[in-house]
Amino acid sequence: MGIAEEKALLDTAINTYKKGETKQALVLLKEFIRDYPDSDLADNACYNIAKIATMTNDTNSALSWYEFLLENYPDSDAAYFAQDEYTELCRTLGKPLPDSDSEVYFKAYEVFKKNDYVKSEQMFLDFVKKFPKSEMADDAIYRLAQIEKSRGNKERCMAYLDLIATRYPDSDQALYLHKVMPGYKHPAKRSK
Repeated sequence: MGIAEEKALLDTAINTYKKGETKQALVLLKEFIRDYPDSDLADNACYNIAKIATMTNDTNSALSWYEFLLENYPDSDAAYFAQDEYTELCRTLGKPLPDSDSEVYFKAYEVFKKNDYVKSEQMFLDFVKKFPKSEMADDAIYRLAQIEKSRGNKERCMAYLDLIATRYPDSDQALYLHKVMPGYKHPAKRSK
């Protein structure tokens, strides 16, 4: 079957839901996944099942379908949207989340806000080691610089700021390095 026919089947299922025929729509979407698991649209079918389950307050089913989608179609467009919705649903239900980069970062940040610099330093160091390519890696390094500044360790603070300036020059945190260390200059612009 071609993509046009698969899209038509998926559209039929979604239109069935829009008509208020929730159970029939779920049957059609599940049949689609069963019959076309390798389709480029299978992730969309999973996502729609999870969304319908969420809207009908079947949260356990929604969680299961989000997990299925994220496990079986992790690089899909639908997975991109599903990850945030899955995370939010887990938080709402008080379900522990896997250690995603955002969860690990925000746990460390909560400790940092309580001025527990010993614990938060270790958490941020672990974060940078575990998620070096995360969009929040520069944020974690920025917090490490702030911790070192609070300790009066100018040399280590500068090392962290230099790391942000050189490794993450286009990041938001790179714009704020001078707030941690007034007069901060990029390593390439310092006189030798």
